[in-house]
Amino acid sequence: MFINSCIPWQNEPSKFQKNISLCYQIGYQAAIIDLKSKDEYQNFIKSDFFPNNVPKIKLPLSIETILSYRTKKSPISLIPRVTLNPETPKSLKKELSIWKERRCLIAVKSLNKEILEIAARDGRVDILSIPTSDSQKSLTKGIISLARQNECFLDISLTPVIEFEHYKRTKILRVLYRLLLKAKPSAHKYLIGSGSINNNPWLMRGPKETISFLYSVCNIPEFQAKRILTKNPEEIILKFIKRDQKLFIESGVEIVDIIEERAEGGLKK
Repeated sequence: MFINSCIPWQNEPSKFQKNISLCYQIGYQAAIIDLKSKDEYQNFIKSDFFPNNVPKIKLPLSIETILSYRTKKSPISLIPRVTLNPETPKSLKKELSIWKERRCLIAVKSLNKEILEIAARDGRVDILSIPTSDSQKSLTKGIISLARQNECFLDISLTPVIEFEHYKRTKILRVLYRLLLKAKPSAHKYLIGSGSINNNPWLMRGPKETISFLYSVCNIPEFQAKRILTKNPEEIILKFIKRDQKLFIESGVEIVDIIEERAEGGLKK
């Protein structure tokens, strides 16, 4: 299943519908919707693009479970993600305490290395959002190592590569290439989204084009490039579904299946 890890939310349903339809037409079966505030979160959660009630699913979880979150309004499943952009480490901790119980994935975006280090260490953070060259240069080896240890995903975007030209594009590619050498896709969990495409949805690229770019330009083996568009986002969405379905009992303990057996007087679980 091809999944776009970052489609920005738009409060105008018709424009958002066009972006989602385009996302579907170019080859994606699901997307993670980027929300930047409490208002955007509420608007999305209450919209027709996301299930009002927690969907009923069958255990054990599988890739098909993701399709349970698709609504009649959308051709693809949409999963909410709130991107925090804290100014200080203290404000980050405060925001995390607010958002941890909400129905969403949590991403952190910052140029502050101390904030990124705290985010990479905190188990409540699912994603480090690093769509620009400046944000990618802020990642130290220590932050990258913490992200790997705590299974925190690194979310990048190819939109700037498409958007800019000449020397700016060269600079963007150079920084991205250095990041991929420092944090190899074989050992770190990358995601790729479309980033800020609100003003120009035609900057969005399909999964096959993205895989070809990663393989031919970034020298990432094709099977690893495909993993960034499929297995990695599937993993993080299933993580969201486990939370949403209350399948986590405690740290390291979760419900994986329900065994049913026939007994006298009815069904026993």
